[in-house]
Amino acid sequence: MKTTLLTGFLGSGKTTALRCLMEEMTATERIGVIVSDLSELEVDGELIRNGDLVSEQDGTLASFTGGSLEGTHGESFRQTLRDMRDRGFDHMLIEASGSADPTAILEVLSSSPDTNQGVVIAMVDARALELDYESGITLLSDQVAQSPAHRLLLRQLKTADVLALSKTDLVAVPALEEILRNLALINRDASLTVCTYGKLDHRLLNEHRRKFIRPSTSDDTPLTPEACDIGTTVLREAGPVHPQRFYELYRDRLGLGIFRTKGFLWFASRPADVLLWNQAGAAMGLELLGTWRAAAVADSRLLPEERQHLESLLQGAHPIFGDRNCELTVIGTERDRNIFCPEMQACFCTPDEVAQWQQGETFPDPWAKNLRSV
Repeated sequence: MKTTLLTGFLGSGKTTALRCLMEEMTATERIGVIVSDLSELEVDGELIRNGDLVSEQDGTLASFTGGSLEGTHGESFRQTLRDMRDRGFDHMLIEASGSADPTAILEVLSSSPDTNQGVVIAMVDARALELDYESGITLLSDQVAQSPAHRLLLRQLKTADVLALSKTDLVAVPALEEILRNLALINRDASLTVCTYGKLDHRLLNEHRRKFIRPSTSDDTPLTPEACDIGTTVLREAGPVHPQRFYELYRDRLGLGIFRTKGFLWFASRPADVLLWNQAGAAMGLELLGTWRAAAVADSRLLPEERQHLESLLQGAHPIFGDRNCELTVIGTERDRNIFCPEMQACFCTPDEVAQWQQGETFPDPWAKNLRSV
């Protein structure tokens, strides 16, 4: 069974690329997918599951949350590899958490019988590299050793056979050229490619895999999330987010130690919309996923039997909000999470604002209203 490991730092676009690869590969190959998320809140696994290409029911999907494949879930990960091998899949796609040390995962794969190691693809956020690492120059300096999180990113880059640059539409051409030059210096043996909106050429999976050698660094200890001071906090609230306060928080008070926030939410100004929130460094955006049942059930165009079905699904739901709810995971250093999370909690509507929402009051909403299909 051939395995491909998809790695890269938090928010670099791994899940989007994985979804695109699955759409291309399932037409010709029997694939299995393993997804890992450091947080207990499952976001990536839910997005993969909603694509209807793989599922736990038929044994083609395994989603691990609240830990790492090589650490917390090590034995379960090994068992899943054995189970998928026994099912006779042609190819296994593994998406590591953005906080995972790929060398540790590769050591697990190298010790698994009948597992043919394919390429390691590292997704690289071009926008983050430009803003946070001087287009990669910082990563070439010895000063990077002062930060465990930076060392983790560097190890992810050096381990890869393919470096796939994402979010290139957010970077000017001169900066993009400099990034590519610096990546070539960081990993001289890797193939370089550009990945737009997650569209990664599946033929890259046939690239030659180098013999696994742990990259030499000034500190060869395992770069666990704990060692890198990368932790998670999950915020849950049934009520809506105040769109103006949410906007101002991310515009004015997003700490450098908040590497990633993601999850599902709804705005008081858009009570029908299921929104997917994604933030990685300075890049952030909303994606419309669908319509809450509590909003859909009020649609006058529904047939009686359709409305009855939705009402049955809403039995036991929140008396005010129905199935609407907000779940957000915050990934970053302990210090920055302790500062940021209370401010994020204050973005949820107060009881008085909920009462205003129930009465049909409008809320200022600075977020874009137009949809862009990609």
